[in-house]
Amino acid sequence: MVDTVLVAMDDSPLSREALAFALDTFPEAEITVVHVAYPEIDMLPADTSEVYDAALDDLDGVGDEAAQAVFESIREVADGRDLSVTFLLGETDRRLVEYTEEGGFDHVVLGTHGREGLSRLLLGSVSEAVVRQTDVPTTLVR
Repeated sequence: MVDTVLVAMDDSPLSREALAFALDTFPEAEITVVHVAYPEIDMLPADTSEVYDAALDDLDGVGDEAAQAVFESIREVADGRDLSVTFLLGETDRRLVEYTEEGGFDHVVLGTHGREGLSRLLLGSVSEAVVRQTDVPTTLVR
């Protein structure tokens, strides 16, 4: 049984599809949506591990315009469903892996472009890092 699901969210159509998938597939689960922002070096706070856990409506004013756009996308896809939102600062793949492990989630849902070959090697892959570095069952939505 899946009781807790983590969904990583940026402002891409794939991440919106991942959230919709999680909401449909795990209707009884407690869903936490996480957005990771990597601030520019000169704007980096002393502690980049800062975490904001809040209800979606309490995240106004947290993050920049890009983060606010992500929160609005979450509101649209959630369509009134109760879920938790976490805003993290730092390197996306590293922070997602840490948060997944620390959070005790039963399942993770991520959107992925499914890049292969040279483009994957050159660009790296957040979803690949999460799948390889955690033992938590993960669904990749393409």
